[in-house]
Amino acid sequence: MNDLIPESAAPGSVITSLNRIGFSYMPLKTKSIYDERQNSDGTRVLVTRFYPRGVKRTHFDLWIHDLSPEAALLKEYRSNNLGWREFSRRYKSQMRSSPDSKRAIQSLVEILEMGRNVTLLCYEREGEKCHRYLLKSIIESSMKRKIKTLTSSTKKS
Repeated sequence: MNDLIPESAAPGSVITSLNRIGFSYMPLKTKSIYDERQNSDGTRVLVTRFYPRGVKRTHFDLWIHDLSPEAALLKEYRSNNLGWREFSRRYKSQMRSSPDSKRAIQSLVEILEMGRNVTLLCYEREGEKCHRYLLKSIIESSMKRKIKTLTSSTKKS
């Protein structure tokens, strides 16, 4: 198996498809901004609305506000006036309807297509409910759609 494809990559997975059509694939990961930087993190992208307390700019490479929940949505969720399911639905809707968010997602897809790792960062610790998991899913779906488009266009030629 190609060394760019992890052993766990199933046939038909995004990783396998990306490699088959010529993209080098490196992982999209999530972490807390408070976790130590590792070489495997690649481009560390802070996706928070507000700057995290006590964090130096050296802890991340990019800060993309447009990938964070809108302030009102975040406030509603944090005050327990909104459950996780509704928060998720509204966050995904925000990502689909905002041109700035769409452009930011596309830019991260392009970084991944270049074979670079991307790590999405937020305040929450691993394992806790956080929009970065939703964002990771959105980015992976965007990559799948792109792969489908590319593979269908190569079949036609």
